[in-house]
Amino acid sequence: MWLRPLGLAILLAGIVMSGCATIDSTVSSAESQLKAPPSDGAGFVPVDLMYKRPDMPFNKAWLKQGVDWSRYRTIYIARVHTGYLMQANWWQQNFRVDHMQQDVANIAAFMRTQFMTAFWQDPNHRFRVVPAPERGSLILELALTELVPSDVLLDAIKIGGPYGSGVAAAVLERTTQAQSTVAFEARVKDADTGETVALFADREYAVARPIDLKGLTWYGNAEDIITTWAKQFVEIANKRPGEIIKPASTFSLMPW
Repeated sequence: MWLRPLGLAILLAGIVMSGCATIDSTVSSAESQLKAPPSDGAGFVPVDLMYKRPDMPFNKAWLKQGVDWSRYRTIYIARVHTGYLMQANWWQQNFRVDHMQQDVANIAAFMRTQFMTAFWQDPNHRFRVVPAPERGSLILELALTELVPSDVLLDAIKIGGPYGSGVAAAVLERTTQAQSTVAFEARVKDADTGETVALFADREYAVARPIDLKGLTWYGNAEDIITTWAKQFVEIANKRPGEIIKPASTFSLMPW
């Protein structure tokens, strides 16, 4: 079984190093193997209600039928929940275990700020961000459910290797779960009724790059993923009927 990811790694690295014109089609076919598998769920939202929607960028989503979304004009973004992450035991094997509590708090604060900023900067001004729920508001509640930092030493070694070796290493890391990973669960509620009107969940690995400069910091890749999520939520808020919002790419030629 290990031959398949190894073969993919060698193929991608070889194409990157050679500058082959077929890189787009090759990377496209490899997307599913580079993609992080969905989370089983941490318990913040009922995962069994959600499913993969081809028009949404996340692993799973659920929208309540019959909701008149046009009547909502403001959104309150609550502080990010971290309790489900800290109650898990997987992070206790992490090489940042002594710093994990502060790391999680910092990333949770970053996540909330990025989501608020994304809506503030929305050129369509679909939702006005409010400091507290108002009548007619939506409430976005986010939970950070997985946070695996980059292995800075390993990424430094990869950068020191031949161009393209970072892609091969990233593919192999995915088979052993030794990869920067972030996951969230979210629910959107009607501020007037308290009713849940939407659910979302996603889990992502760091983007595979020939040279990964973001991997030289513990959470550069995690912050990159979170920033993308924030932008995708704004895209969903502005989504037109029939529009498809594609997931973020799992591969990039850019080193940052």
